[in-house]
Amino acid sequence: MPVSGRILRIERLSTFDGDGLRTVVFLKGCPLACRWCSTPESQRQGVDFGVSRNKCTGCFSCVAACPEAVLEWDVKAQRFTTDPSRCTDCRACVHACPAGARTAWGYTATTEEIFNEVQKDSLFYFHSGGGVTVSGGEPLMQAEFVSELLEKCLGIGINTAVETSGQVPWKHIKSVLPLIDTLFYDLKHMDDSRHAALTGVGNSRILNNLKQIDASGGGFNLIVRIPVIPGLNDGNENINALRDVCSGLSKLSEIQLLPYHRLGIETYRSLSVSYLLEDLASPDMAEMDRYADGLRQAGLKVKIGG
Repeated sequence: MPVSGRILRIERLSTFDGDGLRTVVFLKGCPLACRWCSTPESQRQGVDFGVSRNKCTGCFSCVAACPEAVLEWDVKAQRFTTDPSRCTDCRACVHACPAGARTAWGYTATTEEIFNEVQKDSLFYFHSGGGVTVSGGEPLMQAEFVSELLEKCLGIGINTAVETSGQVPWKHIKSVLPLIDTLFYDLKHMDDSRHAALTGVGNSRILNNLKQIDASGGGFNLIVRIPVIPGLNDGNENINALRDVCSGLSKLSEIQLLPYHRLGIETYRSLSVSYLLEDLASPDMAEMDRYADGLRQAGLKVKIGG
């Protein structure tokens, strides 16, 4: 019987999540709460509802349509609130909005259903050298679902990749290593206390899992991804610590430096969640080159961008 998972969305024809043209399956749920997260709608495994303030007319049709009466308008906060423990995910509120202002993020699907979707793009994979990438959120919170989906993809020769933060039990990572061609591994900050302040958790499990990945068998490519967040993780001390860790990885293919961007701000507003870095600017190319040069000193292969 196929395993079910919580899906955020499927994006097609991506060129940033592995070789060639790829279909990216984004799963819901993440153990981290990074200050710069560009997909806040991915953090909870449950459904998230957003409201576009530019479209909402204040007619409250959504409130009237909720059969469980769990959707309310908070007059003081000037926003809609939902009790997630009582929401049945019927989405009546979304369908009732005449302006199309409400959005629901997250749905349940089986591996068979998702596999049928990604198969539709197989022609693009085989002509471009692409494949399927499973991302999140943190996909390995749903390791059983990921493993079964990857097995189905491998069964017809589709190239596979997984992106993980590493903040999951080792057995979850171990279960997918024989099933992937590429593992993207995110590192945020090398100092444990600073990592906790920026993401909500320390980095000891993440670093320990990275060591075990490097010591494991298998012929997969290991790519370390580092978001470059000005003023938060771009200091020389952190760059040097990252260089020391990465230079000791025998499986490492390359490091990808991902410049901070502000693409998720509207989603935060839609969710009525404060975005703490709204005034932070993206790093310029000179800053990205400085970071890259700090890592290249150890002979590491570094790419700016995904």
